[in-house]
Amino acid sequence: MGIQDEIKDFVDFLVKNLVDKKDEVKIETSVSTKSILVQIKTAKDDCGKVIGRQGRTIDALKIITLAAKNTKFPGDSKSVSIEILEEENYSFKKK
Repeated sequence: MGIQDEIKDFVDFLVKNLVDKKDEVKIETSVSTKSILVQIKTAKDDCGKVIGRQGRTIDALKIITLAAKNTKFPGDSKSVSIEILEEENYSFKKK
């Protein structure tokens, strides 16, 4: 199993433990020469849970994922970026 698969499985595990609709979590990864990009897609209701207040949860995910990558692959100097993919036609419900 390569670095891309390891990171994908790790982030998938973490995100699925944060959200309510686990079956709607989709994780995609891509690797370039200098970085690993992780893109997360969740249900609309779960997006805020992954981001957290003031982005604290997503920041923690980035730190934990980078630490896990550095532990598992100590010779690899790639950075890790995590993005939340949101729907383009997202609209707020009016009260």
